[in-house]
Amino acid sequence: MHKHAHLALAISLAALAGCITPQGYDRPDAGGASATGGNTAQAGASGAGTGGAGAGTGGGPGQVGTGGRTGTGGTAVTGTGGTTVTGTGGTTVTGTGGAKVTPPPGTVLYQDDFESDAVGGNALNWIQDTIDSDATDGPWTVQLDGTNHVLQGAATGSDFTIDIGGHVTWTDYTFQVDIKMTSGSSFEFGVFGRFNTSSGKGSYYEAYMDDSGAVQLRSRTNGSTTTLGTKSKSTTGDATLNTVYTFVLDMHGSTISVSVNGTPRVSMVMDTSQTVGGIGLIVSGGTAEFDNVYVTE
Repeated sequence: MHKHAHLALAISLAALAGCITPQGYDRPDAGGASATGGNTAQAGASGAGTGGAGAGTGGGPGQVGTGGRTGTGGTAVTGTGGTTVTGTGGTTVTGTGGAKVTPPPGTVLYQDDFESDAVGGNALNWIQDTIDSDATDGPWTVQLDGTNHVLQGAATGSDFTIDIGGHVTWTDYTFQVDIKMTSGSSFEFGVFGRFNTSSGKGSYYEAYMDDSGAVQLRSRTNGSTTTLGTKSKSTTGDATLNTVYTFVLDMHGSTISVSVNGTPRVSMVMDTSQTVGGIGLIVSGGTAEFDNVYVTE
């Protein structure tokens, strides 16, 4: 039996009071800068001519002296204006968001595509469960898959490493997430629903697929696990690396269902062991990427 780590929501989820604000997909880049205009040249100087020599001196006795020559004015020179250069505006580039994902029916309570989270750090509003496991079971960090941000769980062994999110007061909802195993063997990956720690230990519904392609739905209450339904790989084949599997765990009233890639795998199970709680992401035996989280009611 796998060890299931579960962080007390009284601590880890108390910070998530109310519904969590969803993050958008589109991230427009800033526009380019506008070039500045060119300088205007200064006008040329105006030249001014100097006058001629002064009046002539008087002649000798009996003679009338001649006046001096009248000077001519200088030539006026008018400078031409400099060439004015007008710069053109910079190119505006708008970034495109990631691919749009269709959420399950209902009103969206929460969504996360991890695009606003820093690569290499923790995902905002998610926290690693440490009740039944610890950091040695494997870290959770935001990583890049191409240019897309994903939340990566890297399990160090056969025990589940678990990341918890959502809200302790959620009751009837549908939880959808895309999961891709990128490495590992004898691996398992999936989700938790209605996760709570009211009994002092983690209690929740657990839906997961193993490397054979089989899907299981289980309920865990105060350390005790009950299998509610199992679907073999007969209709899907083995689970393969680098393939995206869209998990949907639907919990409304006492009716619990699981589908993978739109195909029902465990349908219409009637169970009342879990009634309220948040969500979780799980992986063992390898590394998995999680993206496009949706919770609807």
